[in-house]
Amino acid sequence: MAETSSQLSSSGTLDLTDSQRYLASIPVEEFVAPRRRPEAPIHQHISVSGSAMQVDTPRTSRRDKWAYFLDRILAKRSGIFLLMFAWGVLQVTVFGMLYSSFWLFEGPGGGSGQCGDPRERGSVNRYLEGFWEAWTFMADPGTHAKVYLSGQRLIAASTAIAGILFWSTIMALTVDVIREKMDKIRQGRSKIIESSHTLVLGWTEKTMHIIEELCNANASEGGGIIVVLSPEAKDDMESELSLQLPVRNRHGTRVIFRSGSPLVMGDLSKVSANSAKAIIILSSSADADRADADTLRTLLALRSLYDELRCHVVAEVRDIDNEPLVKLVGGTSVEVIVSHDMIGRLMLMAVRQPGLAKVYEALLGFEGSEFYMSPWPELAGLRFEDVIERLPEAVAIGIAAKGGAIHLAPPPETLIMEGDQIIVLAEDNDSYKPEPPAEVFIGDVLEQQPNKKQVEKLLFCGWRRDIRDILQQLDRIVKPGTEVHTMTHSVPLHHRNARLLEDGLAVNDLRNVTLVHHMGNTSVRRKLELLPIETYTSCMIFSDQEFEMDTMHSDSHSLATLLLIRDI
Repeated sequence: MAETSSQLSSSGTLDLTDSQRYLASIPVEEFVAPRRRPEAPIHQHISVSGSAMQVDTPRTSRRDKWAYFLDRILAKRSGIFLLMFAWGVLQVTVFGMLYSSFWLFEGPGGGSGQCGDPRERGSVNRYLEGFWEAWTFMADPGTHAKVYLSGQRLIAASTAIAGILFWSTIMALTVDVIREKMDKIRQGRSKIIESSHTLVLGWTEKTMHIIEELCNANASEGGGIIVVLSPEAKDDMESELSLQLPVRNRHGTRVIFRSGSPLVMGDLSKVSANSAKAIIILSSSADADRADADTLRTLLALRSLYDELRCHVVAEVRDIDNEPLVKLVGGTSVEVIVSHDMIGRLMLMAVRQPGLAKVYEALLGFEGSEFYMSPWPELAGLRFEDVIERLPEAVAIGIAAKGGAIHLAPPPETLIMEGDQIIVLAEDNDSYKPEPPAEVFIGDVLEQQPNKKQVEKLLFCGWRRDIRDILQQLDRIVKPGTEVHTMTHSVPLHHRNARLLEDGLAVNDLRNVTLVHHMGNTSVRRKLELLPIETYTSCMIFSDQEFEMDTMHSDSHSLATLLLIRDI
């Protein structure tokens, strides 16, 4: 050790000898951790019997037991009122017994300038009078001013103070109950008792338009009832309704909002779903798969709540691949609308026929004429061409067969069977009815001009989730040699054909359409200027799937694309 110490010292690093002296000079207490104060012993009794060991837990005091008992009572509203009733009875009993010891009978003269007691002395019970006086002191503290004896005044004042505390507590509980009930009504948690109403499940960007169209449809009947169930706050929904659709524009229709989830059977029961005339299920999620899953769960909740759906149900589905599953769960009473696919088909037809979008808008709205279906037993057995002349206030366009099949523009010789419904275009459902056949002058039939298809060149701006269905529909109706140019920045070029193949469309299977892909953001002008815009016969601007979760951003992107294309 000496050699080591000397060597280290000579190197100038550390002199262990001096270090040892320094460490030896430090008291030992500084290196030893201070002892912790002994904690209070835990009063447990451990008994060992053979191989078993039993631990006796600390005993619970009576005070803790009573506190726990009161907590259980106060947790329920009925328990609170029972406790208050017991408290009032106890106060009347205790103070009544005390006051009875100071009670004095006052004869007819009263002895104090008052009217006195007209009853006989023997018929008056001291204790009953004490209980009554205690109750009057509690109910009206001012009544104790008529007593004069010191003992009576002391007990009367104590009873009055206890009564003030008692009635203050009762008043606080009453206010709390009323406030809770008002909050429940304001939040839309109460149950409605209605029948033959239209129930809308979900609050989306389509809800306000649906309510407006339903109000227009109910105008001829003097109004109706629309009930909306959504997780949104009731105040927010009412404020938006008042802002976008004032009362004067509702044509007598009452709109009732309730907050709740369409997936919960208790909330469905709260809006009287079993007595509704029709139920509309809206997709309330931005994600298509999640929205369709919620629609499916809503249908399951309706079927679990009611053995059989007695009303007509219309369910919105976002992805056409989920349509068979929803139909399987819903059955024949549920009509499935694939909104995304339907809008895509309407856009495709409108882009190839300029002006057709205005026709759709006029036909599908409740302003002017719209579609109606009604069974007319008196028309059974007639041919479809004979029906046309019997409905002068409507235009017959098809037949809804009893089995559910729809036949639009059927052959003139088609017979109307019993139970069939006639599809017409009329101003209202009560504006037409069958009438005796009218004399119709039939002129010369114009020679039909052959419809020559032209080779088209279309531009698709954006990439929709269901672009596969649009391409398949387009391939069936266009002439061979038609080109479809797609431009988007959300799907890389080398992934697009693979994405279509994954969705079930092989590009090589397209017979009449040739796909040409371009890369770029359609809201950037320099990207659009690279395309031969003037050579396209038509252009379709889609809400790009990259912005599908953000409706406002998606609309802004589509609007920017439209303005740039028009300017170029």
